[in-house]
Amino acid sequence: MTTITDDQLPVVYTPTMYVPKHFQENDRKELLQFMREHSFALLVLTNEAGVPIATHLPIKLQVDADGTALLIGHISKANQLATLFGKQTPALAVFSGPHAYISSSWYDHVNVPTWNYLSVQVYGRTRVLTDEETLALLRTQVDKYETASACPVSIESMTEAYVRQQMKGLIAFELTIETMQGAAKLSQNRDDVNHAAIVKQLRQRDDVESHRVADEMEKRREGNSK
Repeated sequence: MTTITDDQLPVVYTPTMYVPKHFQENDRKELLQFMREHSFALLVLTNEAGVPIATHLPIKLQVDADGTALLIGHISKANQLATLFGKQTPALAVFSGPHAYISSSWYDHVNVPTWNYLSVQVYGRTRVLTDEETLALLRTQVDKYETASACPVSIESMTEAYVRQQMKGLIAFELTIETMQGAAKLSQNRDDVNHAAIVKQLRQRDDVESHRVADEMEKRREGNSK
């Protein structure tokens, strides 16, 4: 069986999300890694009346051997989204990264304030998972998020009867990725002087988000200069 690497995955960019050219994230590996690292996403589907329904949930990225990229997750059956999985209407998943307000007072010229951020949007069709697929998903999700726990639990530490009883209250799904777009708005359009001034001001704040945006700005500016 041939193994398909991340950089061989097809990525189609469509005009569904407004991203100026110099802020587009076109690197396949970066897009996939971003979704792995920011797995708590916003999932949106449209009901029969054309009303968008959204929910936040952890979503697992899976890349099959044939190169198919999937998003897998589960929600409560009481959630309005539960009845919409498996329809032909495309689903939208939004993955958000660090973001920060950029004051125009930081520039050496007159300009307007803005916002720096990173995000990825994914579109695709959904399918409802079987009970065995759902159990496998729960196992991998619990193992992933319990790694930092002092006393990690696992599906195996619970009785199968208990787990299957709990499964009756949820529905699991997979979303086959058809298109994905990335945005990395990090002041790439600023000259070195103003770029450095923005980074400096972000680092003077006492919030983690601003520091993470500054880290990304520096990393990408350094990478482009090599």
